[in-house]
Amino acid sequence: MKKLIALAALATAAFASPAMASDFAGPRIEVTAGADDVRNGVDPTDIAYGAALGYDLQFGKVVVGAEATAANVFDRADLGAAARLGYTLNKNVLAYTRVGYTNLERPAVRGVVAKLDGLTVGGGLEVKLIGSTFAKAEYRYTDFDGGLGRHGGLVGFGLRF
Repeated sequence: MKKLIALAALATAAFASPAMASDFAGPRIEVTAGADDVRNGVDPTDIAYGAALGYDLQFGKVVVGAEATAANVFDRADLGAAARLGYTLNKNVLAYTRVGYTNLERPAVRGVVAKLDGLTVGGGLEVKLIGSTFAKAEYRYTDFDGGLGRHGGLVGFGLRF
């Protein structure tokens, strides 16, 4: 019986991790806002606002995740999906990179709807606040079909579940 208890304790210790190991793991929801610059008149507002749903897994200091994004839905449809790869700098700060797909559809102007597909890359810092809340700052670049590009700087606020 003592051997069984010792084995169970050892197995628990082997699979247990420090509190930091799950600080950036699990489902998350966030809102974002910032500036964005699409060339050649596709986006006259230069303002970005949106939301994202994501899920992250943490392996020690490494965080891997995926997210779905929606931005500026009242002005145009800007939908995307991305993968994230991050590294925890300390128990409260995550530095990450992201790569994904974006589809930008602007309403008809003179009867023409702009539909653009693009590869988006970027990175940022996510900082834990109080409880399960976090704030982030992020840069994104999107390379659309037809030689169009978009630079964006975003800040966000979110909640992990």
